[in-house]
Amino acid sequence: MTTFYCPNCWREVSEQATICPHCHTDISERVSQADYTDKLIAALRHKEPMTPVRAAWILGERREQKAVPALTKIARKAKDPFLVESAVEALGKIGGTTASDTVRAATHHSSLRVRVKARDILRDLASKGLLRADQ
Repeated sequence: MTTFYCPNCWREVSEQATICPHCHTDISERVSQADYTDKLIAALRHKEPMTPVRAAWILGERREQKAVPALTKIARKAKDPFLVESAVEALGKIGGTTASDTVRAATHHSSLRVRVKARDILRDLASKGLLRADQ
């Protein structure tokens, strides 16, 4: 059985719902107007824990510059180390100054898995000449 969620408040709604009964968002309009990248960025806030992780991974694979602000916010503020790790990995794939600065900052994260991932990404970028080794 498929579960449906409002793309605004992420509360469960019926499959037939066009207006969210919880936050009154026009679901049909919001979904029809959003492109795939916008939907993935919205999925970063989903309450089911693996959905944001998968969305971050896809955004990284697609090298979506548009996702950098949302992924940066997750990397800096999220409590779930698996989600932070996924956001940091995506930022490493996307690249750019903000993304690289965020990956660099993640080397001081409280979670060992995040710190290790960030260091691995920086080392990989430096080995490809995309980042100086001293940065």
